[in-house]
Amino acid sequence: MKTTDPQPHENVWRNVLRLADRLSSSGITDCDLPNRLPLSQLRVIGVIYDRHPQGVMLKEIADELKLTPGAISQTVDTLVKENIVERTTSPTDRRAILLRPTESGLALKEEHGRRIENVMQAISCGISAEEFAVFQSVLERLLEQISNLPQQSK
Repeated sequence: MKTTDPQPHENVWRNVLRLADRLSSSGITDCDLPNRLPLSQLRVIGVIYDRHPQGVMLKEIADELKLTPGAISQTVDTLVKENIVERTTSPTDRRAILLRPTESGLALKEEHGRRIENVMQAISCGISAEEFAVFQSVLERLLEQISNLPQQSK
């Protein structure tokens, strides 16, 4: 969509934000994980889940999320106290600490995934499989494009 009118783009952006806001405040995603943890912790745990079962080092999480290792360390401490994440020694380097989800953390992820699936089915019941596939494809392309944007200095 090449246009000089920014209105359609702005409307899409606002609708994506509204959708996320309404999903989080609707109560239909009433799962312990997103209600109990702030977004910063959810982002960290998302990287840890993505790297399960091999585990991930703290520095790798910091690099991926573009945060300092110190900020990630504080978040990991909280997740460890909550018994969602555990620290383990790397099998290849005994000095390296890997982060992995605990059994409790994996169970929480599974429950959250089931609830999200149920919510998505409920809110998309009037949308054809073809339309939903296009929507998913467009979201993936937007994420891809955003990853390719040059970093803006602040």
